[in-house]
Amino acid sequence: MAVRDIKESKGFGIAVSDKEILEAIKYLGTKQGIFAEPAGSTAFAGMVKALKEGKISKGDKIVVLVTGNGLKDVESAKKAGGEALVINPNLEAVKETMNQK
Repeated sequence: MAVRDIKESKGFGIAVSDKEILEAIKYLGTKQGIFAEPAGSTAFAGMVKALKEGKISKGDKIVVLVTGNGLKDVESAKKAGGEALVINPNLEAVKETMNQK
């Protein structure tokens, strides 16, 4: 049924790598404030890849369902986000760190 529906709607499917999923987790968390787990980030990773490959355009209206809270898989979130920054507990250190990013 899914393949038939894709063909009838002139849609497409796209495969993404684990690396692309981790990049999607990081982007969603840092730029959109969405803490998503890997399965939930896969659709967003596919949309990003389709945009890069020209299968969709910037002006297209797209709906991406991001399901699955990041609390289901905190280890993947850690992997996507990298090491936590450790800074001195004062406002000056926070300002300095923010200016470096």
